[in-house]
Amino acid sequence: MALQGSKGMSLLTMPLNQSDPELYQLIVKEKRRQQSCLNLIASENYIAVAILQCLSTCLTNKYSEGLPGKRYYGGTGVIDEIEKLCQDRALKTYNLNSYEWGVNVQPYAGSPANLAVYTALLQPHDRIMGLDLPDGGHLSHGFMNTKKRVSASSIFFESMPYKVDPTTGLIDYDRLAENA
Repeated sequence: MALQGSKGMSLLTMPLNQSDPELYQLIVKEKRRQQSCLNLIASENYIAVAILQCLSTCLTNKYSEGLPGKRYYGGTGVIDEIEKLCQDRALKTYNLNSYEWGVNVQPYAGSPANLAVYTALLQPHDRIMGLDLPDGGHLSHGFMNTKKRVSASSIFFESMPYKVDPTTGLIDYDRLAENA
């Protein structure tokens, strides 16, 4: 028995504006906000219509943990093809040879991407330096406060944040080199 909405339609086929008008209106409100301002946060850039279309396809139904050809669930052949296509395009963009270079196209955000780089290049407890979060840095650059280590990178690596000069807003590169 299919779940029924208020108009007798199946909730699986009903558009969002009918199945959940309240949520739909909030999404419309956020879209208007985004269209009415210039957002300078790099990770909140505007995405192309083609990407929005990809994100609203049946691909979102598929769980595909692992790597192409080495997944933990069945039925991932098409996902493997898509991931290989992305890898090939990334290598081509940077004129790299797949026999010498590997490409991880899975990270969906800065934090997992940064962690992938850290674990590929560093040993546990190696030092990382990043701009302190309150000074414009990123949470994944080893952020910690006086009470606890907040990010995974500050737990597994020696995190040494640097700051900007509060009067000039600039980084003191001489001091940065000293601390490195």
